[in-house]
Formats: sequence, structure tokens, C-alpha cells
Amino acid sequence: MNIFQTIPFVAFILSTLPPIEKHRREIDRARAEGRDADEQEWIRLAENFWGPRLFNHWGVRLERTDDTELPPGGVLFVSNHDGYGDIPGFMHAIRDKQFGFVAKEELAKLPIFAKWIVRIRSIMLLRDDPRIAVKVFAEGEDMLKRGFSLVIFPEGTRAKGQGLRPFAKGSLRMALRTGTPIVPVATQGSWECFEGSGYPHPGLVRFHVFPHIETAGLAKSEEGALSERVEAIIRAKLEEWGQGSEQEPGQGQEGPTQEPRQIQEPAQEQEPAQEQELMQGQEGPEPRD
Repeated sequence: MNIFQTIPFVAFILSTLPPIEKHRREIDRARAEGRDADEQEWIRLAENFWGPRLFNHWGVRLERTDDTELPPGGVLFVSNHDGYGDIPGFMHAIRDKQFGFVAKEELAKLPIFAKWIVRIRSIMLLRDDPRIAVKVFAEGEDMLKRGFSLVIFPEGTRAKGQGLRPFAKGSLRMALRTGTPIVPVATQGSWECFEGSGYPHPGLVRFHVFPHIETAGLAKSEEGALSERVEAIIRAKLEEWGQGSEQEPGQGQEGPTQEPRQIQEPAQEQEPAQEQELMQGQEGPEPRD
């Protein structure tokens, strides 16, 4: 991305912040007062605005190929990681639940982005220090117990359109230790649309959300195979989409391969004067004085 692309890119990102200033205030206030349910709702509403706004601006279309209903309470979304566009992609595809991300610590150092990635209850992972990792995952477990949801990318890095990488060991431990439902998610296209050519451009991003997997009461004999099971579910969908895998598919792959049932088309890009209309229905919990 050269300077002639960087300047308008940064300018646009900055322009997305004023419409969610109210959300920022209410998120921070609810957190300070310990009102978890209100905090979750304000985070959800901010994500509902920001993700589609980015997709609309660059003409990226999102197709969700399922009609899965999510269980109540916190869940652990487990997804492949195609590119950085997966973050706004989740905010566009998952509209009815708050979530933060299990993210690399480097993301918390990015200007503009850093404060918001932390504000939505993401947990920042320093992969080179196991002691800090234990502390961070304990924080994630506490979030899940309190009804917050998290997204984890068990590959540990972006695949950049090259298929599915092997899952890191222990990626699902937070869900197992807290009895939190796991929701497998497959996604494709964000690398190509947001990074592949060096600058975002129109294209298609696919999401498929699978039925949740209960972890409460899971037998010890099943816990060890759970990561392989979720990985196989996601890999099967990517192969159905023609993306393939970086490794040979394992035996016993499973998971539904439904035909597309639902397509979410982003609305046309809104002019600044139309922001209020875009935010209709985003009132959130009643603000506290």
C-alpha cells in the first residue's frame, strides 16, 4: 500500500469512529459499573455498525451460507484465519452476539485500532511467553463464564488464501474448562479482498456458521479429539468451496455441507449525512446518567 492509498485508507477508518462515540462512552461506563449485560449489548451494536461499514465502503459482499441459531450466553467461535479482513467479516456476519478476539499482542499496538480491539473484550496473547499466555487464557475463561463471547483462530496466523493450517494444541481449552459451547466457523475470501492486492477492493467473502458443540459434561475420551473434530468440520467446508488445505485431510472428516440458505447483501455506501439513518435500531440499553 503506497502513500496515495494509505492516506485515504486512514482517513476512512477515522471517519468510522465518530458514529460509535456514544457506544464507546456506554461500553466504558458499563464496564466501570460492572454491568456485563449492558456492556455486551453496546459492544454488539458497535460491531454491527463497524463491520458492515468497512465492507460497504470497499464494495466487498458478504455471503453467509447457513441459518444457524446461536445458543444463549457466551460461546467460543473457532474459525480458520484467512486474513485481517476476518475481523470486520465476523462483525458483519455475526449480528446477534457480542464477541472479542483472541489476538496477537502486536494488534494492541496499532494506532486507532488498538483501543477498540481491547474495548470489545479481546484478550491479547504474547505467544513467546508461556507464563503470560496462562494468565491471558485465565482472563478469557473469566470472560466466557460472565457471558462474553470470544473468537479464536487456532491456526495462530493468517493462511493468506492458502487453505487451512494445523490447529495449535490447547486452542479449545478455555471452552472445555468453562463448559462453554464451541461454534465452528469457516470463512473464505478476506485475504483476497482486503490484502491480496495491497489495498481493499470489491469481492466476495463467505462465512458459514456451524451448529454449536456442547462441551459441558463432555467425556474425557472425547475432549482429546475435539480439536481434530472441529478442524475437520472447517476443512470440509473450505474444500467444498474449493480452497483446499495445506495438509492432507484427516480421516473421518465430518460436519454439515449445507447448500447456501441465506445471503447477506451489504447496503450501499452511506454518505456522512446519512449516518443517523444507518444507525437506526442501534439505540442499545438506556444510557445511565
